[in-house]
Amino acid sequence: YRPAQKPRTGKHAAIVGGGPSGLSAAYFLLREGHDVTVYDENPEFGGMLRYGIPAYRLPNNIISQEVQLIADMGATLVSNVRIGQDLSLAHLREKFDAVYIAVGMWKSIALGIPGEELQGVYGGIDFLYEFACGRPPQIGKKVAVIGGGNTAMDAARTAVRMGAEVTVLYRRTRADMPAEEIEIIEAEEEGIEFLFCVSPAELFGSEGRLHSITLQNMCAIAPTRPGERSKIEPIEGAFTKLEQDSLIVATGQGTDLAGLEDIRTDQWGLIDVAEGTFQTSLPGVFA
Repeated sequence: YRPAQKPRTGKHAAIVGGGPSGLSAAYFLLREGHDVTVYDENPEFGGMLRYGIPAYRLPNNIISQEVQLIADMGATLVSNVRIGQDLSLAHLREKFDAVYIAVGMWKSIALGIPGEELQGVYGGIDFLYEFACGRPPQIGKKVAVIGGGNTAMDAARTAVRMGAEVTVLYRRTRADMPAEEIEIIEAEEEGIEFLFCVSPAELFGSEGRLHSITLQNMCAIAPTRPGERSKIEPIEGAFTKLEQDSLIVATGQGTDLAGLEDIRTDQWGLIDVAEGTFQTSLPGVFA
């Protein structure tokens, strides 16, 4: 399906990030008759759809079809360019009528515990990205994944496909996991083990590489109101130790704004599209 497009307006928007947000913005701007140039630091477009969601869940050819539609509508797609490194945000601001920032959340959040610097410890999105790029890390045979969301399930099921025995570690109960139920069920069907009510306390290594994880055992307190998650408290003196070759940390992601720090200031007229304030009248910079 290719939508009708309004007559050309002569306005030109730059989009930083070729993932689902950036490509969606390009699609709707093109429908309004604006010209669009999309920049992405990766060789292929699709962002987290291509590099963060495993191909067994979302085949790359489907992503390519969607990207091609946007290109056919007139978008200029520029790959292998990082704004703030290869081009400045100030340059885009000067050259284009509007700039839309859609860089995503590619920064894995650290645990903040001793031993996290050891080899064999990977961020969840970093692990999935390397696998998608054809550079799968050497994870060994026994792999633990920390987290209860969809990224944790994707990482665990990808590790299974690499031949590893996988254990998912989650600090709450199964009922509290934010991952989609079908993802949990399919992970169980693929032989992934789950260990609930445990929280990583310290990582230990040998010759700079991970070999074991000490987990703090937690007590789950049933919620008092419908829809709430269980409260958890550490059980004093109760720990579990696991020997593992690798650990994948999938406990959350953040945004890397290196080179884009200026979007935090009022001079850019920053507008939060998450609040529904995005307009196609192109007044300035969006994120």
